[in-house]
Amino acid sequence: MTRVAAILLAVLWSSAALAQEIEEHGHGVPWHKLLFSVINLAIIVYILRRGAWPALRNWVAERRAKVAEALAQAERARRDAEALRAEWQQRLEHLGVELESMLVQARQDIAVERDQILAAAKKAAETIRRDAERTAASELRAARDQLRAEIAAQALAIAERLAPQRLTPADQQRFVSEFVAQVEQR
Repeated sequence: MTRVAAILLAVLWSSAALAQEIEEHGHGVPWHKLLFSVINLAIIVYILRRGAWPALRNWVAERRAKVAEALAQAERARRDAEALRAEWQQRLEHLGVELESMLVQARQDIAVERDQILAAAKKAAETIRRDAERTAASELRAARDQLRAEIAAQALAIAERLAPQRLTPADQQRFVSEFVAQVEQR
Protein backbone atom coordinates (compact mmCIF):
# COMPACT_ATOMS: atom_id res chain seq x y z
CA MET A 1 0.00 0.00 0.00
CA THR A 2 2.93 2.34 0.50
CA ARG A 3 3.65 2.32 -3.21
CA VAL A 4 0.09 3.34 -4.00
CA ALA A 5 0.30 6.12 -1.45
CA ALA A 6 3.62 7.29 -2.86
CA ILE A 7 2.18 7.33 -6.36
CA LEU A 8 -0.91 9.21 -5.23
CA LEU A 9 1.23 11.71 -3.34
CA ALA A 10 3.41 12.23 -6.43
CA VAL A 11 0.33 12.76 -8.61
CA LEU A 12 -1.18 15.20 -6.11
CA TRP A 13 2.08 17.09 -5.74
CA SER A 14 2.54 17.44 -9.49
CA SER A 15 -1.14 18.35 -9.85
CA ALA A 16 -0.77 21.04 -7.24
CA ALA A 17 2.28 22.42 -9.02
CA LEU A 18 0.41 22.39 -12.31
CA ALA A 19 -2.57 24.10 -10.71
CA GLN A 20 -0.39 26.84 -9.24
CA GLU A 21 1.20 27.50 -12.60
CA ILE A 22 -2.18 27.68 -14.32
CA GLU A 23 -3.44 30.06 -11.62
CA GLU A 24 -0.47 32.36 -12.13
CA HIS A 25 -1.29 32.73 -15.79
CA GLY A 26 -4.74 33.80 -15.03
CA HIS A 27 -6.67 30.84 -15.96
CA GLY A 28 -8.49 29.26 -13.16
CA VAL A 29 -7.62 25.77 -11.93
CA PRO A 30 -10.37 23.26 -12.47
CA TRP A 31 -9.98 21.70 -9.06
CA HIS A 32 -12.96 19.44 -9.38
CA LYS A 33 -11.61 17.92 -12.64
CA LEU A 34 -8.27 17.39 -11.03
CA LEU A 35 -9.87 15.81 -8.00
CA PHE A 36 -11.97 13.47 -10.13
CA SER A 37 -8.90 12.53 -12.20
CA VAL A 38 -6.89 11.73 -9.08
CA ILE A 39 -9.74 9.66 -7.62
CA ASN A 40 -10.19 7.89 -10.94
CA LEU A 41 -6.45 7.12 -11.11
CA ALA A 42 -6.49 5.83 -7.54
CA ILE A 43 -9.41 3.52 -8.31
CA ILE A 44 -7.67 2.15 -11.42
CA VAL A 45 -4.43 1.58 -9.50
CA TYR A 46 -6.35 -0.11 -6.68
CA ILE A 47 -8.22 -2.41 -9.13
CA LEU A 48 -5.03 -3.28 -10.94
CA ARG A 49 -3.19 -3.89 -7.67
CA ARG A 50 -5.85 -6.09 -6.08
CA GLY A 51 -7.51 -7.92 -8.98
CA ALA A 52 -5.81 -7.75 -12.33
CA TRP A 53 -2.19 -7.42 -11.33
CA PRO A 54 -1.87 -10.79 -9.50
CA ALA A 55 -3.74 -12.56 -12.30
CA LEU A 56 -1.57 -10.84 -14.93
CA ARG A 57 1.56 -11.64 -12.93
CA ASN A 58 0.49 -15.31 -12.57
CA TRP A 59 -0.31 -15.54 -16.29
CA VAL A 60 3.07 -14.04 -17.18
CA ALA A 61 4.83 -16.42 -14.76
CA GLU A 62 2.94 -19.44 -16.14
CA ARG A 63 3.63 -18.34 -19.70
CA ARG A 64 7.31 -17.91 -18.85
CA ALA A 65 7.41 -21.40 -17.30
CA LYS A 66 5.69 -22.90 -20.37
CA VAL A 67 8.09 -21.14 -22.73
CA ALA A 68 11.06 -22.26 -20.61
CA GLU A 69 9.77 -25.87 -20.63
CA ALA A 70 9.19 -25.74 -24.39
CA LEU A 71 12.71 -24.43 -24.90
CA ALA A 72 14.10 -27.17 -22.65
CA GLN A 73 12.17 -29.82 -24.57
CA ALA A 74 13.35 -28.38 -27.85
CA GLU A 75 16.93 -28.48 -26.58
CA ARG A 76 16.54 -32.11 -25.47
CA ALA A 77 14.99 -32.99 -28.82
CA ARG A 78 17.85 -31.25 -30.63
CA ARG A 79 20.43 -33.15 -28.57
CA ASP A 80 18.60 -36.43 -29.17
CA ALA A 81 18.40 -35.72 -32.89
CA GLU A 82 22.10 -34.87 -33.02
CA ALA A 83 22.97 -38.06 -31.13
CA LEU A 84 20.79 -40.11 -33.47
CA ARG A 85 22.32 -38.42 -36.50
CA ALA A 86 25.82 -39.11 -35.16
CA GLU A 87 24.91 -42.75 -34.50
CA TRP A 88 23.56 -43.22 -38.01
CA GLN A 89 26.53 -41.40 -39.50
CA GLN A 90 28.81 -43.79 -37.65
CA ARG A 91 26.75 -46.76 -38.85
CA LEU A 92 26.97 -45.49 -42.42
CA GLU A 93 30.73 -45.10 -42.10
CA HIS A 94 31.05 -48.67 -40.81
CA LEU A 95 28.50 -50.09 -43.25
CA GLY A 96 31.14 -51.06 -45.81
CA VAL A 97 33.16 -52.93 -43.20
CA GLU A 98 30.05 -54.65 -41.83
CA LEU A 99 28.91 -55.65 -45.33
CA GLU A 100 32.35 -57.06 -46.11
CA SER A 101 32.43 -59.05 -42.85
CA MET A 102 28.89 -60.31 -43.55
CA LEU A 103 30.00 -61.37 -47.04
CA VAL A 104 33.04 -63.20 -45.65
CA GLN A 105 30.87 -64.92 -43.03
CA ALA A 106 28.32 -65.91 -45.67
CA ARG A 107 31.07 -67.39 -47.85
CA GLN A 108 32.42 -69.35 -44.88
CA ASP A 109 28.92 -70.62 -44.04
CA ILE A 110 28.37 -71.62 -47.67
CA ALA A 111 31.71 -73.48 -47.75
CA VAL A 112 30.85 -75.37 -44.55
CA GLU A 113 27.39 -76.24 -45.85
CA ARG A 114 28.83 -77.31 -49.22
CA ASP A 115 31.32 -79.60 -47.46
CA GLN A 116 28.51 -81.09 -45.36
CA ILE A 117 26.38 -81.68 -48.45
CA LEU A 118 29.30 -83.28 -50.31
CA ALA A 119 30.07 -85.53 -47.34
CA ALA A 120 26.43 -86.59 -47.13
CA ALA A 121 26.33 -87.21 -50.90
CA LYS A 122 29.52 -89.32 -50.73
CA LYS A 123 28.09 -91.33 -47.88
CA ALA A 124 24.83 -91.85 -49.78
CA ALA A 125 26.75 -92.83 -52.94
CA GLU A 126 28.84 -95.34 -50.97
CA THR A 127 25.69 -96.81 -49.43
CA ILE A 128 24.06 -97.06 -52.85
CA ARG A 129 27.21 -98.67 -54.30
CA ARG A 130 27.36 -101.28 -51.49
CA ASP A 131 23.64 -102.02 -51.88
CA ALA A 132 24.09 -102.37 -55.65
CA GLU A 133 27.05 -104.75 -55.14
CA ARG A 134 25.02 -106.83 -52.69
CA THR A 135 22.05 -106.88 -55.03
CA ALA A 136 24.26 -107.82 -58.00
CA ALA A 137 25.97 -110.61 -55.99
CA SER A 138 22.59 -111.90 -54.82
CA GLU A 139 21.17 -111.85 -58.32
CA LEU A 140 24.34 -113.55 -59.62
CA ARG A 141 23.96 -116.34 -57.06
CA ALA A 142 20.28 -116.66 -57.93
CA ALA A 143 21.11 -116.78 -61.64
CA ARG A 144 23.80 -119.44 -61.01
CA ASP A 145 21.42 -121.48 -58.89
CA GLN A 146 18.72 -121.18 -61.52
CA LEU A 147 21.21 -122.11 -64.26
CA ARG A 148 22.40 -125.14 -62.24
CA ALA A 149 18.80 -126.15 -61.65
CA GLU A 150 18.01 -125.83 -65.35
CA ILE A 151 21.18 -127.75 -66.32
CA ALA A 152 20.37 -130.42 -63.76
CA ALA A 153 16.79 -130.61 -65.02
CA GLN A 154 17.97 -130.89 -68.61
CA ALA A 155 20.62 -133.49 -67.66
CA LEU A 156 17.99 -135.44 -65.78
CA ALA A 157 15.64 -135.25 -68.74
CA ILE A 158 18.41 -136.41 -71.05
CA ALA A 159 19.40 -139.16 -68.61
CA GLU A 160 15.79 -140.28 -68.28
CA ARG A 161 15.55 -140.55 -72.07
CA LEU A 162 18.87 -142.25 -72.52
CA ALA A 163 18.94 -144.41 -69.38
CA PRO A 164 16.31 -146.90 -70.39
CA GLN A 165 18.03 -147.32 -73.70
CA ARG A 166 21.53 -147.82 -72.31
CA LEU A 167 21.03 -149.40 -68.90
CA THR A 168 20.95 -153.10 -68.61
CA PRO A 169 19.35 -155.08 -65.78
CA ALA A 170 22.88 -155.79 -64.45
CA ASP A 171 23.60 -152.06 -64.27
CA GLN A 172 20.37 -151.49 -62.36
CA GLN A 173 21.32 -154.24 -59.91
CA ARG A 174 24.76 -152.74 -59.39
CA PHE A 175 23.23 -149.21 -58.72
CA VAL A 176 20.85 -150.61 -56.15
CA SER A 177 23.69 -152.48 -54.40
CA GLU A 178 25.89 -149.39 -54.28
CA PHE A 179 23.00 -147.31 -52.91
CA VAL A 180 22.28 -149.81 -50.18
CA ALA A 181 25.97 -149.98 -49.25
CA GLN A 182 26.13 -146.20 -48.95
CA VAL A 183 23.04 -146.11 -46.78
CA GLU A 184 24.48 -148.79 -44.48
CA GLN A 185 27.70 -146.85 -44.04
CA ARG A 186 25.95 -143.83 -42.74
